[in-house]
Amino acid sequence: MSVRRALLVSLLLILVPHGMQSGAQAQSPGTAAVEPVTQAEISEIRQAFQGIGLREADVVRGQDGRITLVGEYENRDAVETAFAAARAVVGLRRVAPTTPGNIKYRLRGFDTAFASTVGKMMQRSQPKAEPAATPAPPPRPAVRFQRGARTYGLVMGIGKFKYLPESHGLEYADKDAFDFFTFLISPQGGGLTRDAIKLLRQEEATSAAVKTAMREIFDLTQAGDTVVLFAASHGLPNAMNKFDIVLHDTEFPKHKTGPKEQPLDFVITKRSTALADDDLQNWVTQLTLRDVRTVVILDTCYSGKTFVSIPGYLPARTRSLSRHKKEVEYSASLSQEALNELAQRAKDARTTRIVIVSASENEESMESLKSNGGLFTQTYITALANAHDYADAFDQAKPSVIRSARTVGHSQTPRLLAVPESAVTKM
Repeated sequence: MSVRRALLVSLLLILVPHGMQSGAQAQSPGTAAVEPVTQAEISEIRQAFQGIGLREADVVRGQDGRITLVGEYENRDAVETAFAAARAVVGLRRVAPTTPGNIKYRLRGFDTAFASTVGKMMQRSQPKAEPAATPAPPPRPAVRFQRGARTYGLVMGIGKFKYLPESHGLEYADKDAFDFFTFLISPQGGGLTRDAIKLLRQEEATSAAVKTAMREIFDLTQAGDTVVLFAASHGLPNAMNKFDIVLHDTEFPKHKTGPKEQPLDFVITKRSTALADDDLQNWVTQLTLRDVRTVVILDTCYSGKTFVSIPGYLPARTRSLSRHKKEVEYSASLSQEALNELAQRAKDARTTRIVIVSASENEESMESLKSNGGLFTQTYITALANAHDYADAFDQAKPSVIRSARTVGHSQTPRLLAVPESAVTKM
């Protein structure tokens, strides 16, 4: 077996090294005590922040010796840039994830955005003055024909990456996606029609294609439907203790800061070209509000972090939606407050949400020569064919995955969460 689906520190300087090393050599991050960050290193980080224009960014050292981000930032991308710079100085294990309460965002351009939103609202609320004329008959209401519940799928497998060297490719991610797709259209998997499932493999799984497919699937759904998302790829932990999925054309721009005699080079992820936690959260939230059951199955490293991206698994801020109702209706780009409101509504909904991940948040996933694919994916497909129930199949597959990983000295613990308590887990 080999450890899969994380990127090398030598490449990104922000992730745990995994290489294509044997499982016996793999060690889950976070298992060893870290050396406390020194004041000299904190000073170096602050100099790096200044060098890349993050003048209000800062770090503080916690009781465990690690540092965490504090201060004021332009946006989420600025937070991720600071996170990458800090990790470039002191390493992965010595930078703790931050939380929204520790940082502030500057609202640059707020007045313009607000004026634009208000302008759209005013256009909607004030009728245009027109010459008197015979009123036209009212439009006929749109009719949406009712149908039986359907299942739609988005299946992705990416082992080749446009902006990564071949040495960082994945051998089985493409095959795992095809095997899962083949299972879904088989009688054991429900016999779904091919046009109900969007299969994106390798070069097909670009950022534009994936996000277009998500929108198209959303537009097809109605209350009572099920949407299944499967992804096999690299996983990227981010500054907010969440998780982004690398797509074929995810970009990794390079940055340089510090003194000329000893510059600090580091690479960050251009999250707009990945399947970011924000993308996944917003999609699941919108489907939930439409009363569509969602089943998310991820075979990537660190995929346990996904649970903080799915509404309903961790508490969201409880506030009235009325304050942001107009923004939700009229703005194409929702504020964080508006997204929080939607997440809370989704949390309160009784619609089933199932998330199944191949590894806990600090673990890496294995590829298995024996199973000719991802250890979790291949084990889970076999169990699902027998159980025809997402949760029962998980209960069957989990012990086998744990045992197989331990035989080569690796720790891999799949996880499942389903909400609400009455969640429907049958296929």
